[in-house]
Amino acid sequence: MGRESSIKILAVDDDSFMRKVVKVCLPEPTYQVVACSNAIEAMALFKKEHFDLLILDIMMPGISGMELRSLIRGENPDIPIIMLTAKVDDAEGTLLKEISSDKNTYYQSKGFSKEQLEATVSSIVSEMQADKEEKNYFAEMEKDISLAGEIQKFMLPHWYSCEDDTIFAHYYCPYMKITGDIVNNFKIADGLFLKVVGDISGHGIRSALCMSAVEISISNFIRKTSGEKIEPHHLLNHLQTFLEDISTDHYMTCLVGVIDFNKQTITYQTAGHPDFIIFSPSQGLVEQPHYTEKGGIPLGLVSGTVYTEADTQVVSFPEDSIIFAYTDGLSDIQNKHGETSGCELLHEFIASVAKDGLTPSTNFRIADVFFKLGYNVVKDDISISAISRKISKPKAFYYSINPSTKSIDDFVQIAHKLIMEQTGDESLAAKVEITFSEFLNNVFIHGLGNRSAMRPIIFVCVELRKEDILLSVFDRGKAWDIHPVSQTDDHQADQQNRKLEVSGRGLYLLKKITSSICRNRYADALNETTFTISYK
Repeated sequence: MGRESSIKILAVDDDSFMRKVVKVCLPEPTYQVVACSNAIEAMALFKKEHFDLLILDIMMPGISGMELRSLIRGENPDIPIIMLTAKVDDAEGTLLKEISSDKNTYYQSKGFSKEQLEATVSSIVSEMQADKEEKNYFAEMEKDISLAGEIQKFMLPHWYSCEDDTIFAHYYCPYMKITGDIVNNFKIADGLFLKVVGDISGHGIRSALCMSAVEISISNFIRKTSGEKIEPHHLLNHLQTFLEDISTDHYMTCLVGVIDFNKQTITYQTAGHPDFIIFSPSQGLVEQPHYTEKGGIPLGLVSGTVYTEADTQVVSFPEDSIIFAYTDGLSDIQNKHGETSGCELLHEFIASVAKDGLTPSTNFRIADVFFKLGYNVVKDDISISAISRKISKPKAFYYSINPSTKSIDDFVQIAHKLIMEQTGDESLAAKVEITFSEFLNNVFIHGLGNRSAMRPIIFVCVELRKEDILLSVFDRGKAWDIHPVSQTDDHQADQQNRKLEVSGRGLYLLKKITSSICRNRYADALNETTFTISYK
């Protein structure tokens, strides 16, 4: 049969003759039959050794074969079982119905020939091996998809970054570990950016591969085009031609916009994609143009489609605006009743979450609100991207740390120097230094697992307020809680902190020198930890 090793079978029958018959019919080395006479002995053997298949006599004294099957299923629901019986079934087939109620149970009447039993076992074993190969195949495919998802992250914007005086933030949740959503930002000139957001039809590997091809095509277009001369309809026509050339059956919705922070305008065009959302924190106003009379159909949907300048829109925005772009997976997310969230709810969440400006957690908090309200039935890739001009709060300082022991040590010294320059208070500077040193090293070692790669960036904000200093740390490491610990019981602090897999006295020390600690996790993806240190 071409098998690398013998099939190990446990045969249980109170009749010694039948046990011998089974062994004769299933000879070594193809099969290895271990035989016993009762259910108790069989269960002991089953728990001790590995078997590929069981052959059970139905009619046994004490614990019957059917009862033994139930016991076996409590240990292993999938192992194949052949039930043997000399009993003739009734006219209604009651016995066969009982046997076949278990999908992995088979029937063989006694009085079988060697050929019959061997054919039955061989068929079951072949089915087992095919099932195993299928499971291995899908397991390898799952690994490949997971790896592809990790690689794909490098093609997407980082979850938060600053370029000069411009802030970018991005959140995405793929439907199948890899996404067909496209989000990209291109700097054209100072204060001038090209924003491209797209959604490839379908899900999974094919959509993700198409997304990768489109990303490359966009980059090539940008390189060949003078930045200041880029117009939305030119890029849409380029992508339309590209999708036609690669002969894909996928189409793509797309939003292309040139954001000019100097003139405070957006020049954009859509191809079946949702419009930009413009939010002004100072005014508390959310706007979405919804120019239904303009805009083209999705790219690649109809061959020969041409996009013209006539469908281009120009809108203005206030200076402090946050400009959001998203794919419809966010507005189409459903609750358990099948109700979609819709744009109005999205606008409401943006107004409540982004009122303090664009922070590293803004997009994650928007998604988190959806999930906590029960809108968690995801049937499409979800992406939400935001861009804004950096309008700094007074005495607010922002830093990105590529996590490593050295980078953290360097930042700690920067933080100490900053506090000294701003306050001249050595004690206060020391508290800030200790807080960052203890916590950032815990995030690096335990939260990020000592990963020093480019992508797991820790983002830090130091804000000097009237009565205290607010330290904010954002990371995408694993989740853990800062549990309350007695401020007087050192032993308890040691024990509890060690259970949390953080360095012995670290959190206890932080609780001693800070007036408050708050840690939140948003969309099960981003940790936001804030420390308040009083001037007194």
